[in-house]
Amino acid sequence: MEATVSNYQDQVYSYNGLWDLPSICGLKIVKKENNTIVIATDLFDENPGTSITEWNTKLAKDICDKNEINYNKLIYIEHTPDKKTKLSFNQESFFKVDFEISDEKFDNPKWQELTKDEVNILLTE
Repeated sequence: MEATVSNYQDQVYSYNGLWDLPSICGLKIVKKENNTIVIATDLFDENPGTSITEWNTKLAKDICDKNEINYNKLIYIEHTPDKKTKLSFNQESFFKVDFEISDEKFDNPKWQELTKDEVNILLTE
């Protein structure tokens, strides 16, 4: 079965955000031979806590630890779903986030915007 980016919410993932505030995101994990793709989807309206972007260094490590994902083989993508408005910040977006990893700590996130087609290629190649 071919993976596509048509469905991101394979599961709802719970995490403790800022000040241990209960938080949630959509989570898709695709384990491949050479890497593991993690897509964290911001669930604006449903999330009572910290956003995935604000908590990404801790969230990415937590997801890796709980799912036995090798930090060095991680491709971490933040997904913002389309909120069906004309405001540009509410349109669908994908950002690959690279982290500096040292002493089992994720630091200094760097974002690179991806198109939906680029994400599909990562998932299917």
